[in-house]
Amino acid sequence: MGKRIKIVLVVIFMIPIVLILFIMISSSNETKINFYCNEDYIELDSLIHDKIYFQDIQDIKLLCNNDMHIQKQGIGFLNNDFFSGEAVAEDIGNCRAYYYLSNDSYILIDSNVDVLLNFKSKEETREIYENLKTYLLKSR
Repeated sequence: MGKRIKIVLVVIFMIPIVLILFIMISSSNETKINFYCNEDYIELDSLIHDKIYFQDIQDIKLLCNNDMHIQKQGIGFLNNDFFSGEAVAEDIGNCRAYYYLSNDSYILIDSNVDVLLNFKSKEETREIYENLKTYLLKSR
């Protein structure tokens, strides 16, 4: 009888652990940047969250075909194709990064906290860059 209770207790405790691992593994394959922009600010959300007001932005640059070396530092999430978190980027220094490793074009937002981001494709990254530059010019 004692052996059956031990088995039941082990099963009861293992179910939540297995469910948590399953959720973590399945969600890591569907990573994305939740991006929102209006006339006042840019909002980025993934594992980390940033809200950047255009009035705090000094400049926005598009870095194309860039072989940038970026290292995770501190809080962050990294899988086979996506990173979001605190990082150190070559020629930029400490920054917050939201980027797909398969795309070598980046948007650099020079602000109180520098933000490096890109999207799945170069075309989408360029389109969002153009929109951000337009908003930045309107905010001046």
